[in-house]
Amino acid sequence: MRKAIRIKYSPVFESQLGKLREAVRQKGIKFDRQLLKAIEREKDYLLIDQHRGIQIPKDRIPHEYIAEYGISNLWKIDLPDYWRMLYTITGNEVEIITILLEFMDHKKYDKVFGYRKI
Repeated sequence: MRKAIRIKYSPVFESQLGKLREAVRQKGIKFDRQLLKAIEREKDYLLIDQHRGIQIPKDRIPHEYIAEYGISNLWKIDLPDYWRMLYTITGNEVEIITILLEFMDHKKYDKVFGYRKI
């Protein structure tokens, strides 16, 4: 029996996505449209292959994500213009659930993961 695959959004992701959709609807900025299209495309791809992204090493997972979401794995997908989408994979005997946690620009990504410019 093949497991069902579902995509869920964290409250943060849902809020970000709503704001992005509203910005596209109101302003129609080309990059916002491009980013929204990439997020929607990657979401569809995750229904086929949950391991599509790059797995973040466990020792690099920010403590805030572990505390807030109780995750034990974290994945990233590169989006246009150095944006990143973060997600985790969970599930049970019946289904696999991919939870989209957040998307962010490269500057915020560097800050969240403790990277700094040289």
